[in-house]
Amino acid sequence: MEEKGAEVNLTRIKGNKREEISDLVARETTFTILLNKKKLVTLNCSPEKYKFLGLGFLYTSGILQKKEDIISLDINRKQGLMDIKIKGVSLSSEDIVNSNLWIRSYQQPEEQEKTPLSIDTSLKISSSLVYSLISEMQKRANFFKLTGGVHSCALADKSGSIILFSEDISRYNTIDKILGEAFVDDITTEDKIILTSCRITSDIITKIAVGRVPIIISRAAPTDWAVELAQKIGITLVGFVRGKRMNIYTHPERIEV
Repeated sequence: MEEKGAEVNLTRIKGNKREEISDLVARETTFTILLNKKKLVTLNCSPEKYKFLGLGFLYTSGILQKKEDIISLDINRKQGLMDIKIKGVSLSSEDIVNSNLWIRSYQQPEEQEKTPLSIDTSLKISSSLVYSLISEMQKRANFFKLTGGVHSCALADKSGSIILFSEDISRYNTIDKILGEAFVDDITTEDKIILTSCRITSDIITKIAVGRVPIIISRAAPTDWAVELAQKIGITLVGFVRGKRMNIYTHPERIEV
């Protein structure tokens, strides 16, 4: 907990009472990815799970597709640095960042190239499972309870078990950490469910699509681009899961009452 958090001094006012106290806040650091000796990107993140974050970012960006393409990998935790060599990547870092799926997702849906990504699955889950999974994810969000300063994400299966869990100051990083860990550990994602505490944007949908996850469930709301993209790709997008209610924005046939 000491690594993820830092004590700060602050003034708290409750009613008409003023006091000077110390409190725990989430730590923020930077993590740089060097790809084939060229700087690709620097991410602001929580200081943990660097390997999963780096590989997850490369995977969901369409740069790294299989582990066999990794020639070498070195992570320097002190410097917040991943130095990775990958077969078959000869573009400049600028070309990579401007052409990969993660960046293209910022375009309006009607301006996007016709995506080759398409998800078709027989996976169906009950509405009661949706509620219980979100509840279980919230129970695991211990650092959020302490600081209120991080997002949560989890990977679950249709039996209701949470397989992977992560927290980070960036909602995008939580997705990358989860999919990066699944990538490293050869965890099949085509029959799994992503849970998140955060707002769903089109770039999150793109990451989920690259990871081949057919259902995403959030306590928060989606954007209009996210809804359009999820509908087009074939992802079931569920939002505003609160208590015993939810909104199903796309492909509702996978959620059974």
